[in-house]
Amino acid sequence: MRRAEPAILTLLAVAGGSMAVARLRSFSSLSPPDLAFFHQATWNAARGLGFTQTALEFDAGTLLGSIHLSLIRVAWVPVSLLVPGPEALVALQGVGLTAGTAAAAGRLLPAGPGRAAAMVMVGLSPLALALGACDLRPLTFLVPPAVLVVAAVHRARIGWLLLGVAGVLAAREEGWMVLAAVLPYAAICTRRHRRWPVLALLATGVATGLALPWLVWGHGGNITANAQPLETLRALLDGTRPWVRWPVEIWFAGRVLLAAWPAVRCPELLVPGLLGWVVLSVFSEMEPAAPDHGGLHYLSVVAPLVLAAAAVGLGRLLSQAPAGRKRWLLGLALGGVLLGAPEWTSAARWRTSAAHHDALRSALEPVRAADGPVLAVPAVAPWVSGRQVLRVQGHFAPTPERVRTVAAEVDFAVLPAEPPPHGPPADEWALWQDTLPGAGLSASAPLEGVVIWSRAAPSDR
Repeated sequence: MRRAEPAILTLLAVAGGSMAVARLRSFSSLSPPDLAFFHQATWNAARGLGFTQTALEFDAGTLLGSIHLSLIRVAWVPVSLLVPGPEALVALQGVGLTAGTAAAAGRLLPAGPGRAAAMVMVGLSPLALALGACDLRPLTFLVPPAVLVVAAVHRARIGWLLLGVAGVLAAREEGWMVLAAVLPYAAICTRRHRRWPVLALLATGVATGLALPWLVWGHGGNITANAQPLETLRALLDGTRPWVRWPVEIWFAGRVLLAAWPAVRCPELLVPGLLGWVVLSVFSEMEPAAPDHGGLHYLSVVAPLVLAAAAVGLGRLLSQAPAGRKRWLLGLALGGVLLGAPEWTSAARWRTSAAHHDALRSALEPVRAADGPVLAVPAVAPWVSGRQVLRVQGHFAPTPERVRTVAAEVDFAVLPAEPPPHGPPADEWALWQDTLPGAGLSASAPLEGVVIWSRAAPSDR
């Protein structure tokens, strides 16, 4: 069975990485401007220019001065240097959420069929598949190390714990919350194995995570799910705010929990995870935390608790079940991965769409290969974000003066071929049509709803 584990991890890595790349190549990213932001900053850092970016103008564009404290972005730099382009980075996330999380969960069980089943159950969970393909988000990178933290406290492994805590805290400033949610489980495990330094180190990790933003910024983390929770509670109680804002969240949570059904045998991890999920679903003012919605990545703070609980729960069930029932339990655990079918359907759709967009990607290759400034619609912004100057339409005020400034600045512009019914208003579209020719750019023939404007002789900037 040990020989099967590398094969399982390889297949999970291929599945997770290919899904993420297919989504990128089909121009179906959840939040293309954010993906462009992270890739552009990483591209610049890989070339010794610091974590600067121009895609999102509300962010300072530095590693320690950005809106979120995400030191994990340093680890992306060598990847970007070795394999340029956003494909490598989104594939890294896909591999981490499937194979990485599965590998960490496997450490919770002894070698054998149970460990292999837990790895498949966790790696092919609807939650792991969905998070693995949600663009490029530092927050998702805390899931594998957080599961490793659970394995560390379960097995009393100091080295694993230090590595896991460092990974969680490097992902984003919310990492301390996940570590704090593991404390009840750590207390139970510590009473069993009597390795008190494990509990002490985990508590130290929580304190370190709380202090880190204060040490860097002089204040706490910038993210909050709800700025006025008491007002929201009153609105819930008096009926002016619905308890279920987005039914899609309930549907997705149901699929995830059914696929992770052994987690009921580990309430010390499952309950904190469910409480966090309820708070996000009921109180959050963000987007729906569900597939095909921009707020999906916020589920990264509950994912390690639910997935680790499933692995621990499976181990407990197998250890207590008679020999004749173990096969049934393994079959039911593996059968739960069928609830990830919607994610596989999405992956197939992305692959089909990616093939359909071959002509557009080919037309964008000259833009991608050049390093001059570019203006782009959000959908294609990640694809052309490997440059020092990128302006994303809809992410700056399109006053006539600003339009003239940007038109004079860029060497390429990828804009809608016709006035769009949604998004930028028709008068902005007409303003670009009037301004770009005067700035020396000429338009190509429309292709898949966009026109590529370029200078006759792109400047070397």
